[in-house]
Amino acid sequence: MRLALAAAFFIVATPLLAGEALDWRARATSHDLDRLDRYEDAVTKGMMESRVAGEENGAYNELVSVMEEETVAADAEKLTGKWNCRTVKAGGPFVGFIVYGWFRCEVREREGHLFFEKLSGSQRMSGYLYPRDEKSWALLATPNEEHSGPIRDYSGPEGGVTDPQLVDEPAIVSLLADGRARAVFPWPELESTFNVLEMKRR
Repeated sequence: MRLALAAAFFIVATPLLAGEALDWRARATSHDLDRLDRYEDAVTKGMMESRVAGEENGAYNELVSVMEEETVAADAEKLTGKWNCRTVKAGGPFVGFIVYGWFRCEVREREGHLFFEKLSGSQRMSGYLYPRDEKSWALLATPNEEHSGPIRDYSGPEGGVTDPQLVDEPAIVSLLADGRARAVFPWPELESTFNVLEMKRR
């Protein structure tokens, strides 16, 4: 009986997941679609640039740890909850490589979708998560205003904010085999080639 129910759930859920995956592209700005479509280029370039800067203080291995860990199925239940998170800025002509301290993040359900929020520290952000494929989610986020809540809704397909301090922040989010998660922001407007938010359970 349990096998039959599981099979029925798979048949129903799989088309929904595929529909949601297509839906996030319809919600994203053309600029963010371009950045996410060039995700692999950003990671390759940023890792090369970070290696030179990061090896000077031995911290490069921390970036390798989060970027090269095996990814697992994009399980919404495993992603939901409270996390400790830290930002690593990788590459770029001005940054090279920077590892920040740990702050608080959370993933919860909101209006029928998963909602991500960085709750403490600087450069806070929040936004909805949408299934992208079997092993990742698309995060369409915006910065928070004065560290007190969302500054605005995500821009949507009609266009985006151009102020680099307030611009939309798209990312690809993955669960890792060792229990961590990561959110990779390719081609950010300021400083780096990509940013990665490393997440560990609180």
